[in-house]
Amino acid sequence: MQYHCRTCGRTYPVSEAVWRCECGGHLNAEDAEHLHREDVIADRFSLWRYEKALPLSLSEAATDFQEGLTPLVDAVWEGSDVRFKLDYMMPTGSFKDRGTTIVVNYLKKLGIDHVLEDSSGNAGASIAAYCAAANMKCDVYVPASTSAGKLFQIGMYGARLVKIAGSREDVAQAALEAATSTFYASHNWHPLFLEGTKTLAFELWEQLGWQAPGNVIVPLGMGSALLGLYKGFQELIAAGEIDKMPRLFAVQARNCAPFYSLFTYGYPGVKTRPTIAEGIACANPIRGPEVVHAVKSTGGIIEIADEEEIIAAVSMAARLGFCIEPTSATALAGATRLFKSGACAPGTTSVIVLTGNGLKSMDKIIGAAK
Repeated sequence: MQYHCRTCGRTYPVSEAVWRCECGGHLNAEDAEHLHREDVIADRFSLWRYEKALPLSLSEAATDFQEGLTPLVDAVWEGSDVRFKLDYMMPTGSFKDRGTTIVVNYLKKLGIDHVLEDSSGNAGASIAAYCAAANMKCDVYVPASTSAGKLFQIGMYGARLVKIAGSREDVAQAALEAATSTFYASHNWHPLFLEGTKTLAFELWEQLGWQAPGNVIVPLGMGSALLGLYKGFQELIAAGEIDKMPRLFAVQARNCAPFYSLFTYGYPGVKTRPTIAEGIACANPIRGPEVVHAVKSTGGIIEIADEEEIIAAVSMAARLGFCIEPTSATALAGATRLFKSGACAPGTTSVIVLTGNGLKSMDKIIGAAK
C-alpha cells in the first residue's frame, strides 16, 4: 500500500508520517490487499475481522474497542421497506470510530505521541477517546457553537479542547496554523481515515449475505462515509466478490450544501446559513470532484433537506425507537424525498446509514422542539 496524490501524481510510502502532499493536494491510500469472504476472521467481532484489507494488523494496534460490526436492522420509512445501519452504536457514538481506530493506531505505531484534530464534534470525541486509550496527547479544535454534549465528551476523555468563534472553516484554519508544531491527524485529510470507513461497505456486504445493497443513503459533510463506502465496494468488485456497485445517495442540509450545488449546477455554493445538522456543516469540502464522481458513477444523486424536514425526521426516527442526532436525520429526510421522487426504486435493498447518537446533540434537539 502507498499514498498517491491525485493533484500532482506524487507517491509516498505508508511508513512516512504525512497527511497532505507537498503540493497541497490530498492523498489517497492505494493498492490494498483484495478481501475475499474466506479472508474474513469470523470469530473477531469488530471491523478488524477484515484485517487483510487494512493497512495494519490488530496485533500492531495499541488500542482496540472492538469497534464496528454494528447492527443492520429492518425498518419501514415513509412506507418503504429499508435497512438502517446503526453506526451510531459505535464506542464513542458515531461512525467516525471506523476511521479513527486506523489513524490513531497507525500514528502510534510510527511513534507519534501528540496530535491535533479539528471537528464539529463527533470526530473530535472519537480521536480524544482513542488517544486516551493509546496514551497520546490530543488537541481538538471545535466551533464554539458545538453541542454541549459533544464538548463535554471531548473534554471528558482528557483532550485539550480549543473552542473557536466563527464558522467550521475558521476552525479548520486555526487547526492548520497549529499544525506547524503538532501532527495534524485530520479525519478529512489523513489518507488512512477512509481505510477505516471502507469497512462500512465490507459489513453491509457480509450482513446482506455476501451481496451489495441496491441503494445506500448517507448524510454528507466532507464525504468520509460516502467515499469509504465507494472505496470498499470498489475493492470488493476488484476482488470479484460483487459484480455491481450499489447506487450511492448523499444528503446535505439545504442551509449548507456545496456538494449539492456542485453536483446539480457544476459549481459549489458559496452562501451558507446555520443548520441544526452541525456534523455536516462544511462549506468548503476538500474532495469535491471525488465525491461527485463517486455518486455519479454509481447512478446516485446528491439530495438536500430543509431544516424542518430534518427536525421532523429526528422525531419520526425516535417514534421507531432510534435516537439519532440531526446530522443522521438528514439522511432520513433525504430518503423521504428520494422515495417520493422515485430516485430510489422500490424492490431493491435500500440501506440508510445512521451515523451519530442523538444523546450527543440533545441540547440542539430540545432547542428545535421549543
